[in-house]
Amino acid sequence: MMLLRWLGRLLWRVVSVLLAVVGAVVVGFAVIVGLAFVAIPIPGLKPASLPSSMVLTLTIDGKLGSSDSDSLGRALRSRNLGLEDAIAALARAEADPAVKGILVDLSRASPGLGEAQELRDAIARMRAAGKPVVAFADGFGEGGLGSGSAYYVATAADEVWMQPSGDWGWTGASLDGVFFKDTFDKLGLAADFIQRHEYKGAAESLTRSSFSEPVRENLGRAVQGWFQQMLKGVADSRGVPEATLRTMVDGAPLSSGEALRNRLVDKLGYRMDAADAAGTRDGKAEAISLDRYFRRHGTPRSEGPVIAVIHGDGEVVRAEGRGFGRPRFSADRIGKALDEAVEDPDVVAIVLRIDSPGGSYVASDAIFDQIRRARKVKPVIASLKDVAASGGYFVALAATRIIASPGTLTGSVGVVGGKVVAAELMKSAGVATDAIEVGEHAGMWKMTRPFSEEERRRIEAMFDRAYLDFTQKVGEARKLSPEEVDKVARGRVWTGEDARRLKLTDEEGGFLAAIAAAKQLAGLAADAKVTVDTYPAAKAPWEMLRDAVFSGDLPEDIETLLGGIRWLTALTRLVPEAGVQLR
Repeated sequence: MMLLRWLGRLLWRVVSVLLAVVGAVVVGFAVIVGLAFVAIPIPGLKPASLPSSMVLTLTIDGKLGSSDSDSLGRALRSRNLGLEDAIAALARAEADPAVKGILVDLSRASPGLGEAQELRDAIARMRAAGKPVVAFADGFGEGGLGSGSAYYVATAADEVWMQPSGDWGWTGASLDGVFFKDTFDKLGLAADFIQRHEYKGAAESLTRSSFSEPVRENLGRAVQGWFQQMLKGVADSRGVPEATLRTMVDGAPLSSGEALRNRLVDKLGYRMDAADAAGTRDGKAEAISLDRYFRRHGTPRSEGPVIAVIHGDGEVVRAEGRGFGRPRFSADRIGKALDEAVEDPDVVAIVLRIDSPGGSYVASDAIFDQIRRARKVKPVIASLKDVAASGGYFVALAATRIIASPGTLTGSVGVVGGKVVAAELMKSAGVATDAIEVGEHAGMWKMTRPFSEEERRRIEAMFDRAYLDFTQKVGEARKLSPEEVDKVARGRVWTGEDARRLKLTDEEGGFLAAIAAAKQLAGLAADAKVTVDTYPAAKAPWEMLRDAVFSGDLPEDIETLLGGIRWLTALTRLVPEAGVQLR
């Protein structure tokens, strides 16, 4: 009887969970549809006017990322402007007499270093234009690169405010690796990968239990470079000697009082206090979000010849992806955008913004060819953001000019690939497989067996060809000898600062530097008025939803939503109940 009752309760719990999940999917989909159609612009309806005196507010949650995205999820959930739009809005505000200042809230910010440097530059231009900038955070993180980059941005402001209960937690910079070889050994899995060459560490998380010495040396140099850039920038901004600042980093986390005494922050207070300091006190100016300001005023570059901006974000792949998933840098989408920009008679130059760790060699080569063809008609500027490595750097080689921020991670000239073999795991689990194959190597990529000696020889040759193609493209594009290429290749990654010194890029800078280069290469004056447009044109949320429905991608989106519900359910079971909590 007890067993029957237990089974009954178990069955009821299973049914309840299923009903809850189905209900959540239905409700979630209905909300998505509703939000998508609410977002449809109504003809003739103008944005609300802005006040004659205002303080702009920018709240950065995580990182700003790209201003262009075909992700329905981002379009519906993001309150952030993309990086390019934020920079454009700040450039517009520089000459706007109605803008009295700006408040930047970095409490939840964790920008990549390239993005942080572009934001610092934008803040510096605001200050140079006579617009006071106040930065606020409830605390500067709990260590690592994320907290350091947020504080790095903050120190570009006129004043840095921190909540009294917060800590100054910049403890340095780190790059962590998670390794699964021992786990694979216990499970009966074997990672069989090939790399070109010793510095190409992309597969080491599967094949090793720690960084190899060449990879450790290479990544260590990059992390040291990142930290040194931040240390120098903060020291210069705060008027603190680098050696003194390094001592404080090594002594962190520091209390808010210690941070104030050591001139790491200017004031202690809450967000509203910082807003008052920025100019909203006593109704002198109204607080307006930078997003609203941009929607109303847009970019100052809105007349004259067109500079097309194309975004290449995420993994380099052949086919376009839509929906809630991560952005993908697809050959078909980039090809369409380049064709559109080349064929548009108003477009005089193209800027390709790249934020990608690489991906498919074949897709990278296809994009390379598309850029090479486009640059024969119009100049193409590759603007590297946080990461443009491996395939992300490969495609940039075809551009007329390559520009990167000092903190960009780039290079990684090398190739890697292979498979995970699950033969032992399947055997231990009692799983048997059989196959009918025509062709001596028909099953070479199957997980059920390792490569044969002949197959490995063929794969080694395939990787050698790809590596040779990559290095030859580097030599031709950057005018380097084979010996010079070998010294910067073999899988090595570099900061943008090092890449410029090694002739892998042409100059340092961000989005506005790329626009300036586009003007120059198009034969325009530095102060020429231009229109900066995204290609292809950004889609409205309802258009993304329509595409997802009719392209067959919606099931994948629903699966993503289900995955989120599963994670939320699991997390709620870990949260302690009741009681006062200051966790």
